[in-house]
Amino acid sequence: MQLHFAAGKKAAKRAEIPLESPRARCYNGVMNKRILTIQDYSSVGRCSLTAALPVLAACGHDAVGLPTALLSTQTYGIEGFTYTDLYDNMLPSYAHWKKLGINFDVLYTGFLGSMRIAEATMEIASDLKARGALIAVDPAMAEDGALYKIFDEAYRDKMIELCRIADIVMPNFTEGCMLAGLEMPLEPNRENARMILNILRHKGYKRVLLSGIKADGCRGTASMSGGKITFQMNDDFDAYIHGAGDCLSSAFVGKLASGMSFERAAQASVDFCKACIEASLKAKVDLRFGLLIERALPMLVEGK
Repeated sequence: MQLHFAAGKKAAKRAEIPLESPRARCYNGVMNKRILTIQDYSSVGRCSLTAALPVLAACGHDAVGLPTALLSTQTYGIEGFTYTDLYDNMLPSYAHWKKLGINFDVLYTGFLGSMRIAEATMEIASDLKARGALIAVDPAMAEDGALYKIFDEAYRDKMIELCRIADIVMPNFTEGCMLAGLEMPLEPNRENARMILNILRHKGYKRVLLSGIKADGCRGTASMSGGKITFQMNDDFDAYIHGAGDCLSSAFVGKLASGMSFERAAQASVDFCKACIEASLKAKVDLRFGLLIERALPMLVEGK
């Protein structure tokens, strides 16, 4: 980063801060991380990048977005949205960053949308993993017991391949079943969550955040790290909440990158989602356009 100062007609000496300088990457006395997140950009809807970037920034990190596509709005329950594929920009952008000497501490992937975008993401993830970055993957391909309509089994298999090289995977309950190879319908309760996580552990997955778990009138996550399985719960809401999963994954990655333990980061992300949902329901907003995440961002900044 270069800073230029001018005094009248005379320019003062240029002050330079190297890209990787600790002074350029310190937040409230704690070294923040540079996090690359690959997802689509829905201009209206508070999901994917429009959720991830502010949440990661509120956690104190340098959030860099690599959009896979540009949409006028998110797509659930909305007709007539525009869509521009940005695949051709992905690898050249990443190559440009490498040329500039820009390094990333974390790669966080979300909704990708097509096979060729998934393949480009695999290429970036493999390179960053070799460079020592933490790879966190939200499969973002299924819910309510089925793949999203735009995806087929080939895409599912590609996402499983991406998950296999990740350090952390963050599936919802349906995606967790797919990663575990379970095809029978299951209730998202504690018992089945434990079963899924144990299967994933035997498959080689070491750290997993499994969302959408229901128990005793609450909803939350089941997390596995170091072979230990724990649950993080908070209030359940009787409504389809668009964008909640993106808020959860983003807050989790942000808090984990800030140095929180796996279990504490999971609980913090569940609590953040609850605060976002409560603010949105209180304001009676159109939930198709996402949660009022801006109302709850202060709790991430303050570290609550």
